[in-house]
Amino acid sequence: MPLYEYKCEKCDKSFEILQRNDEKVVCPGCGETSLEKLFSVFSKGASSELPSCEGSVPSCAPSRCGAGTCGMDMSY
Repeated sequence: MPLYEYKCEKCDKSFEILQRNDEKVVCPGCGETSLEKLFSVFSKGASSELPSCEGSVPSCAPSRCGAGTCGMDMSY
């Protein structure tokens, strides 16, 4: 099921919902059915710079682990 974003025209509440094609959508705040479908941003642009992983458990690219660049000791 796709995830859609809506904004209620009555109470101005924005919300997301997993919606089937035949499913009627209502505002969870006020129950209104007059909704505006919003443009959904589903990904964030990547930076050209790599994150620093020095001195911590990495939250960076897992493919770099074991290469000595993320601070984890994989020499065992």
